[in-house]
Parts: sequence; C-alpha cells; structure tokens
Amino acid sequence: GQSYRVDINIPSNGGLCGAQFCCEWKLLQRIQHKVELIQQRLKNADSMTSFLQEFVHIAESCVKEHSIETDIWSLQTSQILQQIEELGWENLVSIDESLSHLEFGLYDNAARWHKIQMKFNTKDPNTPAICETSLPEIFHFSWSGKTCLKHIFQEFQAAVSSYQHFWDIMQEIDDKCWVLEPEQPTFADTRRRIAIGPNLSIQINVNCGQPSTFPECRFLGTHSAISELREKLNVNLHMWDAERSLLRNLQEVLDLDFPSRTETRIEELTVDCGICYCHHQQQEIPEIVCE
Repeated sequence: GQSYRVDINIPSNGGLCGAQFCCEWKLLQRIQHKVELIQQRLKNADSMTSFLQEFVHIAESCVKEHSIETDIWSLQTSQILQQIEELGWENLVSIDESLSHLEFGLYDNAARWHKIQMKFNTKDPNTPAICETSLPEIFHFSWSGKTCLKHIFQEFQAAVSSYQHFWDIMQEIDDKCWVLEPEQPTFADTRRRIAIGPNLSIQINVNCGQPSTFPECRFLGTHSAISELREKLNVNLHMWDAERSLLRNLQEVLDLDFPSRTETRIEELTVDCGICYCHHQQQEIPEIVCE
C-alpha cells in the first residue's frame, strides 16, 4: 500500500496529553473527518505504541472508504460522459466540475428556448435526480436505477411539446397587449395583468392544460368601470369560442380592443394611485377598488 508521513510533536515533559498530531496533505484529505477523534485518542493514550496501533486502524479504514468512493465516482463519471454522448453534446448548456449539475436546452416548434437543470447525488446514484425547469407545472419524470440522461431529456421534450398551445396563446397576449405584470414573464407564468385603459386592467390566470377555456379573471380599476366590464362579460360570455384564441375571445366578450405597446404609451395607462401602487409592491390583488 501507499505510505504517508505522520508527525507527532511531544512536549518536553514527555506526556501525550499535550502532544500534537499532523500529517501530509494527501493523508489529511482522507482522514479529515476523523482528525478531532485522532487528536482526542492521542491525548488519552496510555502509550505511543497503543496510540499508533489505534491510529493505523482508523487511517486504514478512512483510506479504504476514500478508495471505494473514488472508484465509484470514476465509474459514475464515465457513465455520465457516455450518457451525454448518447444524448448529444449539442444539447448540453453547462456542466460543473463534479459532473453533478448539468443543464440541457432545446428549441420548441416556435423557436423558443427551454432549459432543464439536472442535479445528481454523486454519493448515491440510485437517488432520483432533481430537475428544475421553467414549465408552468412541476416536471414529473419516471425514475429507476436504470434511468439515464436521455430518458429524462426525452420526457422533458414531451412536456415542452404539450405546452405549445399555451405558450402560443400567452405569446400573442404579450405581443399584442400592454402586459403590466409580470414585467418579464417566464414560460412558467400563467398569470397576466393586461391594461385596458387609464388605471383599468384585467388580471387573468390561464389554465395551461386547457388554455383556450375561459380563464380566472378579475378586473382592477374604478367601481364604475369594473361594473360596466362585468356586465358585458355576463351578457356576452356565451360568445366564448374555444376554437378562437384567448385574446380574441376576451376582446369579443368584453367588446373592446386592448391597447398595444406600439400604439399606446405607458403614461396613458397609469397614473399615481395608492391602491395600484400597493398592488404592484405586494403582488396581491387589492380588496378595494380605486376611484
């Protein structure tokens, strides 16, 4: 086996109680979690011989554990690199030095870029990977001891494909309307607050699984303006057609055209209002309306 240098500094009185233990860096990396125990055993040892016997036992155990972990990680590294090769290096966005955090990306049918981060437990390859995405729902994937990167990525591709209609609908709203919130929507956002007029807006929460259906909605503005919109909605709701886009349906049932960024300045849509300011700061819909 490999040999390591160990130094034990004994005080002038010859007692082990005040002795100090140190060793070379390579060995220290393997026994790091046992240094405090080793120092305690040195302090309480009856003799140098008994301490050295106990130290050798502890050190050999640590070196053996480290060797096993290194062998396992070397095998995992080889497997991960092989799996990346099978998946395609062109899909890899980033990877850390430990190969435990990987990020992959893909374009959907509308050339939108989507990423998935995968985090693996390097000490236990049977532990399910942790995946982070910008999907509007939690990404669930099948996992077993034989699951590889390609399987997870394929399930991610399928999930991305399933939300195409939802993202098309949300993109139309973002492109054609003044979206007040969120200011920088992500693919995970199902909520939009759309400007209708000065201090008048509608907040919708779209069902990402059935985006053409009538969304949860709430009006924000003066009592008189809100009452008028609610009345139009109640009268025209029967006109909702799931074959049309959500934006077109909203325009039909509310009997209005939403202002666009190209034709309207933001100053025309917002004025100072304490209630609206609180809504913006707290990300909550107020219980009272502004007048």
